[in-house]
Amino acid sequence: MKIRYYILIGIISYVFFTLGNIPAAKVISLLEKNTPLPAKLYGVYGTLWNGGAEKAIIKNQPPVENLQWSINPISLLLAHVSGEVKASIKEQNIIGNFSISPAGTITASDVRARIDAAVLQEIVLLPVGELGGTFNVFIESLEFNPEGFPNVNASIKWKNAKLTLLETVDLGEIDVSLKPGEKDQLLATINNKKGELRLQGDAEVNHKKMYAINVSITPQETTSDNVRQSLKMFSRRQANGSYQLKRKGNLQEFGL
Repeated sequence: MKIRYYILIGIISYVFFTLGNIPAAKVISLLEKNTPLPAKLYGVYGTLWNGGAEKAIIKNQPPVENLQWSINPISLLLAHVSGEVKASIKEQNIIGNFSISPAGTITASDVRARIDAAVLQEIVLLPVGELGGTFNVFIESLEFNPEGFPNVNASIKWKNAKLTLLETVDLGEIDVSLKPGEKDQLLATINNKKGELRLQGDAEVNHKKMYAINVSITPQETTSDNVRQSLKMFSRRQANGSYQLKRKGNLQEFGL
């Protein structure tokens, strides 16, 4: 019994060692010829287990740079591939775990990123003046769905949030919670604290990239008259003194 065990361990070790030393560039080249990949990789280096690429190009998205991956060989015993990925987009660092099932389903977890508001506004064409502050993004789980919207559980904290229209408004810290809906859509709840404006509301987007936003904006005692006037540009004043922002459209408006 022990001899069979040692032989099995030896075979597995040999397979892992052989696969682990295959140049990543050869594997990527083979995959590109036989399977449509979501990204085009350039400057691939390293091995299948530990490698990277200088740049990854995804259609209609900013280039991903300094891509590095580290695959856990043990995951192959469970008939899937998993590991850790690091990368940067416009010098904003991203790190997280990924997994690919035998059926080709791609999932991610514990994804963390810190993105300057100005950079995010450059990536996403937000027609709302000038943004300031930092977005801290944490994606607990993400499952890509080729036939619908990805299933996402995530939280976003916009720290030192600032918005400049006629003048700069301090929005404090904005919290956005994301989760999947029951009708193949992504739901978001929005609120803030310690800002000149009180924000509270929700938003949703479906698999056709159609979105709907409904947010209540309440001026505080420190809110200036200029800011109150600015609110009338994109929201409707309510009887209680708050302003209601309602919008519907397609994410393609923002380059997504």
